[in-house]
Amino acid sequence: MKSSIFVALLFAIICLSGCAPRAVDMVTLSESTLEERQLQTRSFDTINETEILSASAATLQDLGFNIDEINSDFGLITCSKTRDAREIWQQVGAFFLTIFGGAGAFELTDHTQVIRATVVTTPKEINSKVIVRLNIQRVISNTKGNVIKIETINDPEIYSEFFGRLSKSLFLEANNL
Repeated sequence: MKSSIFVALLFAIICLSGCAPRAVDMVTLSESTLEERQLQTRSFDTINETEILSASAATLQDLGFNIDEINSDFGLITCSKTRDAREIWQQVGAFFLTIFGGAGAFELTDHTQVIRATVVTTPKEINSKVIVRLNIQRVISNTKGNVIKIETINDPEIYSEFFGRLSKSLFLEANNL
């Protein structure tokens, strides 16, 4: 009896072990992840991380963000801005659903979006650079305030605009202009 239970358990373990992901697959970055990191990351020729953090905070404020937290010990800035997420096609669809008996259709539509940005700086003293990574997400809520979608924003124009403005700010500050 004990040997049959042991054999059954051994068989189950062997069968289930084939379903487990390989450790190598779990730590390998996909090509899209690498592209995303390249989009979000720039390096600057300076070792003054405080100057980069200050310029990054000013740039984010120029882009309409409210600074939520700055932690210079960790090289971290978090900020956010709230915008209207309603789109006309959703509103029209909800209107027609309501007319044809879909009570509460407006409660399912996008209402508000909070755009969150995080800047992380990493000094590389070996080559006198500071690496800056910007990550932007948007959190969309419906009319009841329930979160219905969280997504990373990967629009190259947005990242180019931030890093372009940051570069100009650092140039002007470095040359006392």
